[in-house]
Amino acid sequence: MCKFINSALIIIITLNPLSSSAHDGEKHVMKGHSKADMLDQCVEPTEMMQKEHFVFLYHQRDETVIDGIRTKQHSLANCIDCHVSYDEIGEPIPVTDDGQFCQACHVKTAVNIDCFTCHATVPRGKPMKSNKSVILEDQVENILISLEETNHE
Repeated sequence: MCKFINSALIIIITLNPLSSSAHDGEKHVMKGHSKADMLDQCVEPTEMMQKEHFVFLYHQRDETVIDGIRTKQHSLANCIDCHVSYDEIGEPIPVTDDGQFCQACHVKTAVNIDCFTCHATVPRGKPMKSNKSVILEDQVENILISLEETNHE
């Protein structure tokens, strides 16, 4: 009987490792502002998403890659579009940066994120600007203003 109880406990713990420990009831607190900050819940109830988002992502991946079925509800791209935060100048902060949406929880729960070895960490159509490109844009703008001013004199 004791072996049966031990076996049953091992099976329960093995099959359900994250349901009791993920987030421990704590809310997400991220730096920056995202679309998700203004919503009451995600595409599924919040508690479910906190504990089982990876199940939805794996299912979506299989549907898309294997079966060619593309939907938006559980797509990683839509997750990023909604959960990415923006800095003070409106640039997206990658969800994998320190303290950001994906990274913060995955570090806390000691789970590796492998999605972003292939997928973008910022929304589609909004590539990250490096400081060099921002500085270069400012310099070009200053030159154009300067040329415009000299042409009017």
